[in-house]
Amino acid sequence: MDVEQTVRDDFRETDTLNDKLDHMATAHFFTRFISYLIDIIVLWSVSQIIIYPILNVFDIRSFQIWIPLFSAENILNAIVYFAYFILMTYYFRQTLGKMITGISVVSEFGERLSFGQVIFRELIGRYISNQLFYLPYLIVLFTKDRIGLHDYFANTHVVKNSYQDYKNMIKARYFREV
Repeated sequence: MDVEQTVRDDFRETDTLNDKLDHMATAHFFTRFISYLIDIIVLWSVSQIIIYPILNVFDIRSFQIWIPLFSAENILNAIVYFAYFILMTYYFRQTLGKMITGISVVSEFGERLSFGQVIFRELIGRYISNQLFYLPYLIVLFTKDRIGLHDYFANTHVVKNSYQDYKNMIKARYFREV
């Protein structure tokens, strides 16, 4: 299969220029997966450097509330995990993994991400996806706009930064001339 056939398969005759530009700018599953792996390594490092020493100093590593799932270790790791994704996405539109792979989170209509969108995407969407054994992340492979379940919740897209800049430039020139 040649490149032209692949491009024709990705787009319908009824797709507008905007649809084609939006599709080009969205990040692929593999890029998103690599950025998530980098984020997990960052979070593991933070837990090894900060959380575990604190738990050991105060001798509360084995402390638990009711069941082992609610141990001090699990609670602190969950707080750091969700705080990292929420704060990085809200303030920078990307985590360290996304920065390294050159992708970022944008609102569906291009405006600044609201705190509510970030909470829906990074807390609720991520919690549901993680509880379902990470399977909802695979939705990115099968949707036309490469949107995950957490993106549906928050009306967001993950885009390639370089293509997003080109897309904006093309749209500005095209709509200015038309």
